Amino acid sequence: MTQSGLDPFQFDPAGLRHQIALLVPVLDDEAPWQGATDFEILAEVWAGVVASDASNRSEAEQSANSQLLRFVIRHRDDLEQVTALSFKGATYDCLRHWDPDCTERWLMVEARTKLGALA
Repeated sequence: MTQSGLDPFQFDPAGLRHQIALLVPVLDDEAPWQGATDFEILAEVWAGVVASDASNRSEAEQSANSQLLRFVIRHRDDLEQVTALSFKGATYDCLRHWDPDCTERWLMVEARTKLGALA
């Protein structure tokens, strides 16, 4: 029995019809422990939206809305510092990114809106 590798990820490049900005955090030089004060654009890239899911949770009389999106972009090696992205005027937290078939052609990027900010 022969074992084949991962099935190749099939994505039509014509589906890259949305422009997103990959954002890296800007830390305050005098107080970096306070976290990001702003974001800086690392790159603007074309992306395809391949999955979308919205959730609405209500716990302890507090509600939290969020939208989860998966984007496909061309493979990049400089995403280690990317923590957020901008899409259609909204800022999304980057949850993870991965190469779906280990060929270094595409990257899947999973991102979620800030809690309470359903886009």
